[in-house]
Amino acid sequence: LVNGLIALAIAIAGYFISIIVSRMVVTITSRFLDPGVAGFFGALSRVAVMVYALSLIFDQIGVAGVIVVLVTALTGAFALGSERIASDLVAGFNLLLLRFYRVGDIVTISDHHGKIAAISLTHTSLDTRNRDRIIIPNSEIFSQVIVNHTAVQGVQLRAEIRILGAHDRGVMIDRILAAAQSFEPQLRGSDEKPKVLLQEVYHAEGEMASVYVATVFAPNTLYSHDYELLLHIRRTLDQQDAEQEAAEAQESADGQE
Repeated sequence: LVNGLIALAIAIAGYFISIIVSRMVVTITSRFLDPGVAGFFGALSRVAVMVYALSLIFDQIGVAGVIVVLVTALTGAFALGSERIASDLVAGFNLLLLRFYRVGDIVTISDHHGKIAAISLTHTSLDTRNRDRIIIPNSEIFSQVIVNHTAVQGVQLRAEIRILGAHDRGVMIDRILAAAQSFEPQLRGSDEKPKVLLQEVYHAEGEMASVYVATVFAPNTLYSHDYELLLHIRRTLDQQDAEQEAAEAQESADGQE
């Protein structure tokens, strides 16, 4: 009975000590290592403390049958489905070493687009622009194409603006370019400047239509999207047209007086 109580005390103490040691290791290693790698070493230290506590319990109880039961249980667990867990662990370890992405990066993995929220040995968590969290097993990630949008600074936003009717295309290009240059947020300190090109001209709805394409480089964020640039340019052009019409109306009124 006494040995059993001592073994129980060792188990409880080992559990709490393993948590403390794990947190200390994560805190120290995260100062110079990636958070995912720091978490791996924290988990490893926790396992090491628990294994040491387990060895003390075995020495205290002196029951060899306990080891046999544990080994049998572990073998059964692997046989019953931990092959997937093992593959996730191997893939997670490789991802931490290769560092295809880090916490906070904007990535596309398969059909999933979002910001890396957490990386563990078994899975990676993505936060989407719809404020959903997607949990992806690491073994699936390792077999997919990974697009890291944060690895290279800036993201290109593209907007197509269709203008109906006859107009001076050179003037329109200048107007759209000025609107694109006023778009915020915009990537600063880059050689990539806003550009506007005339893509095509065709007949639509019984009149001529011109399609202009504007491109702007913006900082990488989860919410950067082409439609933001399109709305900004459209809003700017509509405001200019409204101001021009108001000025012409005022000039006409003044002339009649």
